[in-house]
Amino acid sequence: MIIWGSRGREIEQASGQFHCPQCESEQRYQHLRVATYFTLYFIPLFETEHHGDYIKCGQCNGQFKPAVLEYKPPSQAERVLHSIRADLENGTPVQMARTKLLNAGVEAAVAEKLVSVAAGDKQARCGACDLSFVEGVVRCSMCGGSL
Repeated sequence: MIIWGSRGREIEQASGQFHCPQCESEQRYQHLRVATYFTLYFIPLFETEHHGDYIKCGQCNGQFKPAVLEYKPPSQAERVLHSIRADLENGTPVQMARTKLLNAGVEAAVAEKLVSVAAGDKQARCGACDLSFVEGVVRCSMCGGSL
C-alpha cells in the first residue's frame, strides 16, 4: 500500500532586522514561504503549488507583505520638520513655532533653520498683530483678522 497526499508548509527563506509598522520599532523578522508539497509516506518530496511569501515580526507576530523590508522610517529631524510644518499649516504663527522649539531646548540657530525650511518663502503677515503665517492660512489665529 502506497500512502501519498499533500501538505502545506511554511519554510523560512531569510531572517534579520526590520522596522515593524505595528511595533513601530526595529525588530527581528522571518521571511516565510508558504507552499503545498506532494507527500509520500507523509514525507514532503516536492512543491506542487506556491501560495506566497510573507514577513513575520518576531515581537508581535504581525504578518506583512515582503515590501515592508524596503521601508525606512523617517529620521528624528524629518519627524520634527513634519510636525512643525503641520503646526504652521494649521494656523500657528511662524514666530510661535520658533518659540516652541526654543522652549523645547533646541538651539536658536537650529530652530531658525527648521522653521524657515518648514515655512517656506511665501508667507503672509497679519496687519493687526504683525505675525507671519504660511501660505494657505487665511485668518490670524491670534486676532482673527484676515491675512
